[in-house]
Amino acid sequence: MQFFQDSLAGAAVIWYTNLEASRIRTWKDLITSFLRQYQYNSDMAPDRTQLQNMVKKEGETFKEYAQWWQDLAA
Repeated sequence: MQFFQDSLAGAAVIWYTNLEASRIRTWKDLITSFLRQYQYNSDMAPDRTQLQNMVKKEGETFKEYAQWWQDLAA
């Protein structure tokens, strides 16, 4: 579990370092806590239809549009 923190960045590192060690005894405990904390990300993720229906805004360069699309798809 100690190496797990190496894969985290930003707010996730802060979340991890503030976990109560007494409540995280197994990988399952860590997974449950992580999923509870970050479930909203999967709830908010766009589906394929939403990505297909995205339209380039007027005045937006193709590069800006592509970056926006890529950020949402990630």
